[in-house]
Amino acid sequence: MSQIFKILVINPGSTSTKAAIYENEKEVDARTLSHSAERLARFSSVNDQLDFRRKAVYGYLSDLKFDATELSAVAARGGVIGRLESGAYEVDERLKALSLNSPVPHVSNLAPIIAKDIADEVGVKAYIYDPVCGCGQPDDIFAVSGLPEIPRRFVAHVLNSRAACFERSRLDGTDIGQTCHVVAHLGGGVTVSLIRGGKIVDIVADDEGAMSPERSGWLPARLLVELCYSGRYTEKEMRRKIMGEGGLTAYLGTNDLIEVERRILAGDKKADLLHQAMALQIAKDVASLFPSVDGRVDKIILTGGLAHSRLLTERIEKRVAFLAEVAVMPGSFEVQALALGVLRVLRGQETAYKLPDCPLSEEEELQELSATRFSFAGN
Repeated sequence: MSQIFKILVINPGSTSTKAAIYENEKEVDARTLSHSAERLARFSSVNDQLDFRRKAVYGYLSDLKFDATELSAVAARGGVIGRLESGAYEVDERLKALSLNSPVPHVSNLAPIIAKDIADEVGVKAYIYDPVCGCGQPDDIFAVSGLPEIPRRFVAHVLNSRAACFERSRLDGTDIGQTCHVVAHLGGGVTVSLIRGGKIVDIVADDEGAMSPERSGWLPARLLVELCYSGRYTEKEMRRKIMGEGGLTAYLGTNDLIEVERRILAGDKKADLLHQAMALQIAKDVASLFPSVDGRVDKIILTGGLAHSRLLTERIEKRVAFLAEVAVMPGSFEVQALALGVLRVLRGQETAYKLPDCPLSEEEELQELSATRFSFAGN
């Protein structure tokens, strides 16, 4: 009889904290602990939410009447602390400190701290798995941008994109190490990843490609520079325009794809045009990654919350089906991915990194990440 490992999963998002208990591959319980905007507005910074988020997780365990001493490990989402490899990292004091002092504030940085506190109390280890910055070290050719002062940044929806690959391989009965997928994560932001052998090879980041419900995506550089120096907007306002108020929001006044599709059904030609344009741009991003592996791609995977939209996925599939078979896998696999990733570590099927094993990037790279101010709400 195989050993039973019990894993607590902690995955904070912008307005909620997802928590779950797994016994091996089985999800015993999973809940979304919602946090009202009014309550979160009381905190002046992300780090100020630490005690609040920690109490929410402890409250979850208490409500579940779960004895934490039964845990085999704690799995946490990881944020931005430098350029890391995909996979698992053991949470130690250094990783905790770097998470707390991340140059890119987001609640995902709080998860390792909470996980380590709980793990220490019961004498087990805490891990992060596929952190936001876990795209690995790209080959030099993929890091070239066109301007030496601005290297490409490898930041994407790593956790859900790799999880979709693992699940697709399981469903297809294939060895993840022998597969190559192009994965489009469709959410409030859109990223597309080329994943070969379970490792990220190349990406289209959310500021390099398609517009999304609330992000502008790629913009003509000369016109963008002119707008930035026009005097009409502050730097903060410009950042907000391209991330938060761009895309469908800028054109249609809403980031709700369901509302956009209601308008289309009601005969709104502008909404239909913008919806088609977004689908076309996503399809172009997907196609752009094929040359990175000489076209040798097994499947295209469409995942994320917006993949629930049949109209959107059909419009994308129509344009890319000539390249490879398309698999639609809507929703998020993040909680499952955290649990199963750490389970593989516990079973000895994967080896967890420690930070000295995979050094963090230099200070100037952290500063570049900080200047970008990406939004990592898991959408």
